[in-house]
This record gives sequence, structure tokens and C-alpha cells, in this order.
Amino acid sequence: MMAFSFLLLRHFAICILSMAVVSSTSPFLPNTPGREWKMVGYLDMTDRTQQCPDSWQKIASPRSSCGKNSGAFCDSLIIPTSGASYQTVCGRFRGYQVGSPDAFRIFSGPISIETFYVDGVTVTYGPPGRRHHVFTYAAGVSEMNISSSTCPCVAGGHLPPLFVGSDYYCESGCPGPDYVLTKLYFSDVLWDGQQCGGNEITCCNASYLPWFCKTFPTPISEDLEVRICTDEDIDNENVAIESFELYIQVLPYLNTSMASSIDTYAIIGITISASFVVFFSLGVLVAICIGCMVAKRRSKGIPVEKPSVYETVGLDQMQIAVEAHHSYEVVGNNKAAKQPEYI
Repeated sequence: MMAFSFLLLRHFAICILSMAVVSSTSPFLPNTPGREWKMVGYLDMTDRTQQCPDSWQKIASPRSSCGKNSGAFCDSLIIPTSGASYQTVCGRFRGYQVGSPDAFRIFSGPISIETFYVDGVTVTYGPPGRRHHVFTYAAGVSEMNISSSTCPCVAGGHLPPLFVGSDYYCESGCPGPDYVLTKLYFSDVLWDGQQCGGNEITCCNASYLPWFCKTFPTPISEDLEVRICTDEDIDNENVAIESFELYIQVLPYLNTSMASSIDTYAIIGITISASFVVFFSLGVLVAICIGCMVAKRRSKGIPVEKPSVYETVGLDQMQIAVEAHHSYEVVGNNKAAKQPEYI
């Protein structure tokens, strides 16, 4: 109950802060009142003036794109969010298969979000050691093969790790059963929702393709990270990114300190409410106990004492105390004591 109250108060405060802000236009989603879309990451290697990030290697031919440098690991690119508070991340990637990537089949090492769990591209947030999954783009070995190296949408394809869930796209660029090492399959762009032939025809059925959108239960403000990963060297497999766009849906004017303040006030409000409930319950309990004691005394024939009552009489404010357990009857000029009443 207290947890529900906390979330309700926090959500109410966020809504109040958001109502005063005018939203801007999203490039691909309807406007949401009080929120705006902000582009945080962009790359377009079809523009000859652009270069690959230092952590990635440029592939000049047959399509200008960016791939891994070398080795069986992930090459990372940090996408700053400038401390903005957001709950939704959307974006799209265009890439190419190089050689023989194996989608979610990993031949060596532990399967973890911190390492190479896919031959493809990963989008996460949070620093190393505290990464959280956003979305994954996997590259399968072939459209025609039936093996654990194909996409999960193909019979026999290896399933993604549990932390990925259904937040992924997978496609192969190799149209035949045989692949060629180090070849970039430029005739079939990956993750564009098109040319899913052969056995992977259902890989293009996702409704949002080529876009992805991921909404989180609570606001976050950490940087995003894009990694190109494979579990084998680039002389065997690689994934090349031609372009990508990343957007966050910002909660305007709600930074981390504001969120902390909202949490603090919510906790104070819940504490006061809980204290009131506790004291009220104690009062009810005391009243019940007194009632039980009175009932017990009556059942045993013990006189029940009534509280003293004071009446104000005359102009000089004389106070006459009438003791309920020992009242008097006036007889002439004398006062005759009455015996205690049994109630």
C-alpha cells in the first residue's frame, strides 16, 4: 500500500511539472503532451563528409560504413544524453553483414550484457558493470541455412538471452546457403524490414521496422552506449553500420535533483499519513479496551463510576460538584445520603 502511494504521489508530481511545457514534434511518433523528442545520436556514412568514431573502423568499399577494429569483443561508442531525464528511447540502424556472423550463437566466453552476447549491434544505458539493455540488432549467417547461427525467426536459430527478451531485430544479408569470409553483403541492408527471403521471411514482420522504441517504467538520465560486437575476429565476421539515429523522449525540467526532491516529499507525505493511521488505530484500540473493562465490571455487579460533572449556578458562578458514585437527596434542611446505584 505504501509503495503504491509513493508511486502515485511521484507520478502526480511529474505530471504537474510536465503540464507547463510545450512539446515539440517527434520525427516518427505522435506528439505526447508535456514531452519532447531529442536526437542524441546520429551517423550517416552515405555523407562523404562524415567519419567513423575513433572506436570504430571505416569500411570504404563496397559501401562506406563503420565496423569493429579487430578481435573478439565489443567496440563501444558513448551517446551523451546531457543529464536529460527520459523514459523512452527510439531509433533505427542500417547495417551490413560481413563474413559469417552467428546472431545469438556464442562459441566462447560467458553470456552477459557486459560482454559479446550477440554478433551485431547493442544499445544499452549505464556505465560498464551496470549496463541495462535497450535494444539489440543481430546479424544471422544466412537466409537459407537452418542452424543455430541463423536468426531466432528461422527454425533452429539460437534464442536471445533472457535480458534481451523480444527487444531485438535479426536479419541476414547472405541470400544463399554458403557465405564468404570478409565479404560485405551490400545488396541486402540489414534491419530495414525488407528482403527477408528464404527461411527468414518472418524476420521482417515486426510492426515498427525499421524503427525500435523502448519505454522504461521509471525515468533515467544515464548516457546511452552503442557497441558493435562479435565473438570472433574480423577476418571471420563483422557487422558494418551505415547509419543510425537515436532519440530520447525528454521529461522537460525534470532532472535528477528534481526527481530526488519529488521522492523526498512523497516519502514525507507517506510518513505523515502512516503516523496518522497508527495513532488513530491506537486510539480505537484504547477505546475498545476501556469498553471491555466497563462491560466486565458491570457483569460482576461492581459500581461503575461516572465522571464528575460541574454546573455553573447563579450570578456568582457557584460550582456544584455532583459525584455520580455518591449522589445526595435534599430532605428539608438535611441531606440524606443515597446508596450507590448499581447499573
